[in-house]
Amino acid sequence: MKQVAAALIVVLLTVAPARATEWMICSNSGNTASISVLLGAMNVIAVNDIKIEVGNKQWSTTPGEGTLITRGQAFESADQMWIDVTDKDVANIVARLRLFKATEGDNYASGGTLAVTGEGAWAVICDGP
Repeated sequence: MKQVAAALIVVLLTVAPARATEWMICSNSGNTASISVLLGAMNVIAVNDIKIEVGNKQWSTTPGEGTLITRGQAFESADQMWIDVTDKDVANIVARLRLFKATEGDNYASGGTLAVTGEGAWAVICDGP
């Protein structure tokens, strides 16, 4: 019985808590420019994956899904979120996402701007966390 209890304690201590993630997708009104950000559910902003599409061009933090990019810096407060995306060498900014967020009761809204170096800048509306 002591061995079973000891094994159970070991299992309980080694089990990592589940980490929920959810996609936030921001796009312009014509759906010609978009950024998708996989955010981890943490007390601080946790950017796990990024995908950007402008026209027929694609960038991604996942190899093989477009031009390779890297998560740069990210900042989130109660009413704003800023995410910078760099090239794979972390030498140049590829995109900047600047959002404002608002909540009232059960209603939530977020929107702002997406700027992609060499491509353009757009007003975007976001769905997701």
